[in-house]
Amino acid sequence: MPRCGQVGHVGDASRRSARRGYTRGFKGLKGIMLLPKTAAARIISCDVFDTLLYRDHRSERQRFNDIAVLAAQRLAAERGIVRHPGAIYDARLDVQKQAYRALDLSCPTGDVRFADMVDAMGRILSLDAQAAEILHHAEIAIEIAQLTANTVLLDWLRAQVRSGCRIIAVSDTYHRGETIAQLLAARAPDHPVAQIYASADHNATKRTGALFKVVLRQEGVAAADILHIGDDTRADVTMAQAAGLRSLQVLRPKHLVFRRRADALRARALHGFRIRAAHTQRAGAPA
Repeated sequence: MPRCGQVGHVGDASRRSARRGYTRGFKGLKGIMLLPKTAAARIISCDVFDTLLYRDHRSERQRFNDIAVLAAQRLAAERGIVRHPGAIYDARLDVQKQAYRALDLSCPTGDVRFADMVDAMGRILSLDAQAAEILHHAEIAIEIAQLTANTVLLDWLRAQVRSGCRIIAVSDTYHRGETIAQLLAARAPDHPVAQIYASADHNATKRTGALFKVVLRQEGVAAADILHIGDDTRADVTMAQAAGLRSLQVLRPKHLVFRRRADALRARALHGFRIRAAHTQRAGAPA
């Protein structure tokens, strides 16, 4: 049986993959990895974002900006409520920062929930519950628009299911499992994921190892029977191995990391320009 957990570029390694027990890998704009022909595991556990579902080159800040713009449009169209996208964006950044700060003090192994952040944003923006729900819907709409399926990995997972493997998703995210299911259904409707473990549901994260303990307890198997696949070195490799799981890493191409960093700088500059423009407009308004 091939030993899982080896990671590499597809280039030269692909020419040796057959005799080493590897099937075709993938090397693209979003990720690089080699997949073993067989997982040699009872359960394959997969990270969601940048593993099962790829994010594009946009940074988190740019994604928040896009969400704010769409939310402002929908609030105006559906409820006749005018909120500047910059105000929604600022509320999101502030609420998320404060939520994680409070979490670090009260429950370092847990995670925040997006529903709680939406409630807090609604209070800041003076929105009722129905209007605040528009913020949630805008988030999901932008996520779906900016995610794409990792088709090579998903095809390999389906082949492993035919060999008797169970596929689960394990994600550090403020989204509930039902939201992850919605995203998977939208971008990979025939996905083979049988169960979703989201840190927001269990108040436990991969990056602290607590979520892997939840998975082992609920799945009822030995840690060595699980192969975990993900992109984050700490959460998906170091902590998975510390819990006794085998791991396989999806490497993020350097150019994608650089593009996201550049996009984050662009998003900050755009937001600063928008704030200055709003202040100028208010200053010039008649008293």
